[in-house]
Amino acid sequence: MTSLHLLGIFGPHRTRSPRRSTPAPEAVAAALLVIATIVALLWANMDDSTYQSVWHTWLGVEIGDLQWGMDLRHLINDGLMTFFFALITLEVRRELEFGELHDWRKAAVPVAAAAAGILVPAAIYLTVTAGTPEASGWGTVVSTDTAFVLGLLALLGRGLPPAVRVFLVTLAVADDIGALAVIAVAYTDELSISALVIAMLGLGAIAACRWWGVWRGAPYLVLSVVVWLATLASGVHATLAGVAIALLLPVFEARDDRVGEARRLMTAFAQSPSAAYARDAEEGLQRAISVNDRAHRLLSPYVNLAVLPLFALANAGVRVDATTIAEAARSPLTWGIVAALVLGKPIAVIGTVFAISRIRPGLLPAGVAMRHVVAVGLLSGVGFTLSLFIAELAFADADTLQLAHLAILVASLVAVIAGGTTLVVLERMQRRGPSSETVLPRAVDADREHTIGPDDAPLSLVEYGDLSADFDIARTGVLAELRARFGEELQYTFRHASSVVDGTIGYDAALASEAAARQGRFGPFREALSAASTPVTAQDIRNAASHAGVNIRLFDQERVQTPARERVRRDVDEARRADLRRVPTLFIGGRLYQGSTDARSLIDALERSEPNRRTADGRMTWSSASLEWIRVEETQ
Repeated sequence: MTSLHLLGIFGPHRTRSPRRSTPAPEAVAAALLVIATIVALLWANMDDSTYQSVWHTWLGVEIGDLQWGMDLRHLINDGLMTFFFALITLEVRRELEFGELHDWRKAAVPVAAAAAGILVPAAIYLTVTAGTPEASGWGTVVSTDTAFVLGLLALLGRGLPPAVRVFLVTLAVADDIGALAVIAVAYTDELSISALVIAMLGLGAIAACRWWGVWRGAPYLVLSVVVWLATLASGVHATLAGVAIALLLPVFEARDDRVGEARRLMTAFAQSPSAAYARDAEEGLQRAISVNDRAHRLLSPYVNLAVLPLFALANAGVRVDATTIAEAARSPLTWGIVAALVLGKPIAVIGTVFAISRIRPGLLPAGVAMRHVVAVGLLSGVGFTLSLFIAELAFADADTLQLAHLAILVASLVAVIAGGTTLVVLERMQRRGPSSETVLPRAVDADREHTIGPDDAPLSLVEYGDLSADFDIARTGVLAELRARFGEELQYTFRHASSVVDGTIGYDAALASEAAARQGRFGPFREALSAASTPVTAQDIRNAASHAGVNIRLFDQERVQTPARERVRRDVDEARRADLRRVPTLFIGGRLYQGSTDARSLIDALERSEPNRRTADGRMTWSSASLEWIRVEETQ
């Protein structure tokens, strides 16, 4: 019992105070985008001359005879929008490295749907505008506004399975790749070879920094400015500099050794606060997180809350009067854009997924049904940001651009209404019907599992973890904070993660923990092992067993015997079948938790969770109340 107190599993009971839920960042970004669009429309229709004059205000720098600058609208479109494209590419790069696009089998369906969602709308647009000068604007219909559709999903589809968002993100990211390629190939002006060479040299320097393991942000920032200026002078659209730079920035998942070093430096600072230790701790934290992640976190709020609303404000101001509407109704350009986005996108996405699911059943992610694909397909018709952006590149004539903007706004509005209505209907169906979200694969059996907490605890947390990992929530102190915060209100269960495979130190630690559990010492063993520095070694495992007070002779025998191996294999196979790849994977109230695993985030999630819901089928299979680790009994 003493060892568990030292681990911090138990703590004083504290009264929980309810926390107000806050809207998702995607929902806030979408709302700001809508507000900016409405303001732009009102402004342009109330005083179009002022609207145009403001955005044509010249901003520049003059030094002697040298002059450089652009009007405010171009500064937003060519300058600030570089950050938007960089942000998209940072997400694409990470998805390719670690996300759904990394596994081609999982990415195949949404990527195929995205490809069809580019080709079919473009074909429809070209068919409608065939023989007209406006045919060159086919690129306006190939994109989906990622920020907008994710905001709608966060706002109207909060009760839908998490897999639906993953599917939509994968489709949108693949779609963005295609749209960026269209900009690069179809809408590049005359080239300045010398400026392009400078830009390429700058990109080469960024690649070299990545190769040399440069982790500070300053060198990348300086080189990025050089690349952007050179790209602007080269004739290639300057926003593509953001794409190229983001593709080259270092991206990696946090490694145990780097996180361990950061923790050591933070501990040194806490023990002896000084400017030198503070600098070392800060640098240690930066080394542990990739430049890609740091740049994404830095750019995301500015892009979503400032750049995109400013872009909408500067470009969505279309004068709508009887003359404009009559002209739009007669224009092939208008009908081409509306038909391509409102009809072409959904038909392409839904039709492709339906055909693939018929030919190869089972490729859709768990929890995603065709009704969800219908909603995603309808939402894909929201072109908006990229469509407006490409229209600026495709049409030089002001009247033509005005019609294109109007058509994009109308098409996006129709897609929002259709997709949003479908989301609301599906969300209500989800509430009334059985949940298809990722739920706990197996009901907890406290008599046979590593469980702490009483039977009647209103909150439950199940972890699929790796005892050797640096991110083990006992090693990081998260578990201690949770127990200190909730006390007897929380029941916690540990299971072995899918990464625990034979031949790894994690597998050795898992077998050792089961051997210790046979002697009723799982808790003390985990405490001792979590105190060891990472990477964990075989000697650390043996030392932990000794410190836990187990009988070493029996321990050595039991960790190589069948019961321990079978117990580990059961958890691992279960995690693999459920595709639980994250370490740790956590279930709160029986539902998969996908947020951050720091103590504050988990406390918030537990406070918001539905009490007493612990298993996939709602069963409450708990044994006698206990505040100690429940000894795993040998299967008879």
